[in-house]
Amino acid sequence: MPVAPEQGFKATEIQLLSFARPHMRGFHFAWASFFCAFVCWFAFAPLMFFVKQDLDLNLSQVFTTNILSVAGTVMCRFAIGPLCDKIGPKICQFSLLSWIVVFTLLGMSVNSYWSLCVVRFFLGFGGAAFVVTQYWTTSLFANEIVGTANATTAGWGNLGGGVTQMLMVAVYAFMNQTIGLGQEDSWRMSFLVPAFITGVVALGIITISDDSPRGDLTYLYREGVLARKTATQSARLGMLNLNSWLLGVQYACCFGVELHINNTAALYFATKESFNVGPLDAGVIASLFGWMNLFARSSGGIMSDLGNKFQGMRGRLIAQSVCLIGEGILLIVFSKQHKIASAIPALVCFSFFVQATEGTSFGIVPYIAPEGLGGVCAVVGAWGNIGAVCWGMMFKFGYLGKFDKGYEAMGYIIIASAALSVFMRIKGQSHLLGTLE
Repeated sequence: MPVAPEQGFKATEIQLLSFARPHMRGFHFAWASFFCAFVCWFAFAPLMFFVKQDLDLNLSQVFTTNILSVAGTVMCRFAIGPLCDKIGPKICQFSLLSWIVVFTLLGMSVNSYWSLCVVRFFLGFGGAAFVVTQYWTTSLFANEIVGTANATTAGWGNLGGGVTQMLMVAVYAFMNQTIGLGQEDSWRMSFLVPAFITGVVALGIITISDDSPRGDLTYLYREGVLARKTATQSARLGMLNLNSWLLGVQYACCFGVELHINNTAALYFATKESFNVGPLDAGVIASLFGWMNLFARSSGGIMSDLGNKFQGMRGRLIAQSVCLIGEGILLIVFSKQHKIASAIPALVCFSFFVQATEGTSFGIVPYIAPEGLGGVCAVVGAWGNIGAVCWGMMFKFGYLGKFDKGYEAMGYIIIASAALSVFMRIKGQSHLLGTLE
């Protein structure tokens, strides 16, 4: 594996077919861990049609549980980034996955609106695995390819959103139609599958992976190879940087949008009369949105790296702004579709730009405050969930039963967020107007 000694022996290329320590093993565990966390995090969403019936919930209550599922992630993301600097990403990721395995299994036992709220809130902690994934990848790969590396691990992790829609529907159908369980027993037993897979990945991380190219951070700190960082120092450096917050708002308009679509798409397709789609088919169609993560987020990272190659940070900011505008326009187009035949391609095109924007966002993150990387990842990552909470609240109080109008309003807000790129001033880098800061 070619490395850059001047950057702490970070890898200068990505060898996707390799599982060698430390770079590519860390790469694959980074995306696989977030993938599993994402599956558990949103395991309820494709089954909510049945959960709603069996727990006698109304639509407002469903939206409340959706909001809680992403709200639970916010403070955890703020905390986990600085902790990565203190104890390393491996221990952080193992701890998060172990936590969500427990609450995924507890999902089998919910028997009321309130117990569902509690379980979905604590399952939301698993969403902080994203921050660890981005920290881990940034620690392993050189600046020249970090945008592509970050985008690929995050994109393949986000792919869990699409797989969840298909996996949980498929497991439910197996339990219900093949084994012959009733509707309620089928959705409850379905949670065994993601819990088991996530537990296996967690054990792999803690036993056969490394924090960085030179080993685990606790060892490097103890031997004096690296200066010890505290969580407080990392948090201060990242959280007091205005660029973290500006980029965070933009991230709320891409990853926050993705979380909101993951929570609402299946319900939207199942309940919009002109689509004429049943609940199982609605889940499969909604999964197309998440499946675009297979390559769309990586495409954004590649665009960001190419922009950096030709115009430095200005190129990265141009890529970010173009993707945000494209995302907003296509969401408006999707909101105006009344036939399933046109809604599906509109959803796919919109999804590409959502995830590409996520990729361009984390092409910028490593430059904001390199010495406080954990804090920056925490702020930007947390804003993704803050965005999802805001979108959920907007729908709950303004667009309940009018999803199409809500999606249209979101589109205009996303387009407006692109203007924030003008105000980003990163030390030692060019800004959108072209001059060095």
